[in-house]
Amino acid sequence: MPPARAMWYVMQSVQSKYSLSERLIRTIAAIRSFPHDNVEDLIGRGADVNCMHGTLKPLHCACMVADADCVELLLHHCSLGMRCLEDGWH
Repeated sequence: MPPARAMWYVMQSVQSKYSLSERLIRTIAAIRSFPHDNVEDLIGRGADVNCMHGTLKPLHCACMVADADCVELLLHHCSLGMRCLEDGWH
């Protein structure tokens, strides 16, 4: 694969994951950009549950809207990556 095409693929992949992660935050906060989004589906499609959006992560957002089921789901997926609980804050 030529270097330019490989770089395009990497950039497209990163953009796609960011878009899914942005949609995850909006879905948790009930700001539906895409009416049929749900948290489990977005995570299954590759949304990064540890992605920062400003000063928030999806877990912070789920806590702020008091969605216990979503918090449990995100904690499960965060613990798979082990980045969410390293120091108790990030």
